[in-house]
Amino acid sequence: MVFIRFSFFSLLLMGSAFAQTRFSSKSCLDSSYKMKMVQKGPLFGLLKQEFIIDKKNCIIHISHKKYLPKEWIVDVCREPVHIKVTSATGVDVAKKENECTKKDNSRDTSDFCSQYFTMMDVIQDDGLIFAEGDRDNLNSAHGRTYCSYLLLKKYLNESVVFSRYTEVQDIFVEKSKVAPAPIIPATPEEGAQGKIENQQSKIEGYKDPLTATF
Repeated sequence: MVFIRFSFFSLLLMGSAFAQTRFSSKSCLDSSYKMKMVQKGPLFGLLKQEFIIDKKNCIIHISHKKYLPKEWIVDVCREPVHIKVTSATGVDVAKKENECTKKDNSRDTSDFCSQYFTMMDVIQDDGLIFAEGDRDNLNSAHGRTYCSYLLLKKYLNESVVFSRYTEVQDIFVEKSKVAPAPIIPATPEEGAQGKIENQQSKIEGYKDPLTATF
């Protein structure tokens, strides 16, 4: 009886530990799901605000409706890096030409970057903030939103093109940005000392052509 109880509690602990394991980059890419969130929108809540993610493996379809509906379709396994945008005016394709964040941290104003920033703001403001559940669990609304967010950020921002048939790059690690080491100007004392040492080295290295032996 004691052994049975021990085995039962061991299974519970193992199941709990497994349930708390964060989804992997591979499982996120291979997953397919559809989630919809509806909340009160403008005009004192008379208008409904909708946020939908329809993901099928590499293809992520984001739909958002506040005043007018807008949709973004991104295939994170397809080159070149681009976004398909569906609005009231039709379907447009925005292809990445430049990095969206410049070295001075200002934003690029191209069509691609404008769509990228708008879409990511929608995912954060209407998805990640309000989605329920554990963000590391693909069975929760929060986890599915987070999975799509990481894939889109990696593909659109870092230009990583995924493949379901090769090793999937880690979506949880951002590309490191190593800043150049700052140039520290010499203090007046250090500058004067450097000049003295330089002059001394010149004197020590000087050889009188009349007395020098070679």
